[in-house]
Amino acid sequence: MGQIDEALHGQVLVVRLAGSEANAITRDMASSLEEVASRAGRSGSVRVLLIAGAGDTFCAGSNIGELAQLRTEGKGPGPLLEVEARAFQAIADLDIPTIAAIQGAAMGGGLELALCCDFIVAAEDARISFPEIFLGVFPALGGTVRLKQRIGEGRARELLMLGRELDGRQACEWGLVTRAVPHADVDREARALADRLAAAPMAAIAEIKQSLRLAREVSEKEAIDAALAAAIKHSDSPEVAEGLRAFTAKEKPDFT
Repeated sequence: MGQIDEALHGQVLVVRLAGSEANAITRDMASSLEEVASRAGRSGSVRVLLIAGAGDTFCAGSNIGELAQLRTEGKGPGPLLEVEARAFQAIADLDIPTIAAIQGAAMGGGLELALCCDFIVAAEDARISFPEIFLGVFPALGGTVRLKQRIGEGRARELLMLGRELDGRQACEWGLVTRAVPHADVDREARALADRLAAAPMAAIAEIKQSLRLAREVSEKEAIDAALAAAIKHSDSPEVAEGLRAFTAKEKPDFT
């Protein structure tokens, strides 16, 4: 059965998908991801969530064997897909920074999971695709929406309708991933990014994420007005006081 392994490195919670072939997502794994996201969001000690795959694969998507078993039992894919969708949304809704580190394949639901994260660090030779079209289905866990938000509708059509596969370099050129690095450097690069984010002002990060979400839901003017109101309210925060103190003293700010 699929599972996740987690370890706290300083203020960075590293979660690794493991325990099933190609780290495919099972119902148990999805439930664990939802629980971890909920816990990370409540924890004052976790400032960054980093999701990676065990071995040389990120995630090949939903566990086909489990989906086939559900079909055999006459239940359909709902029980697995619904818990996956809840887990993915819980990760996307986090106010702390999130990172996906992709080595090897990130396909189908695995790519949908990565798209829930703020940053994606991928190996240059990673295999990134939505192959669902070859099974006669399509991404059902937010991938269609989140992919378009990252790379635009035209390029999203290529991946979704044609099942086109990109390597990490191409995915970076398209804006799908944040950084493409040599395969052996993925973990180190992702951890370095996580450590940098962990030192950032978390309240400001949360406001940025909330403002970006709101911009997708309301008019431009409403989003700008909301960002202004949030910035005025945030100006009295301890983070701003520390930033101004450090600037005046010509020191590096300590937002932790």
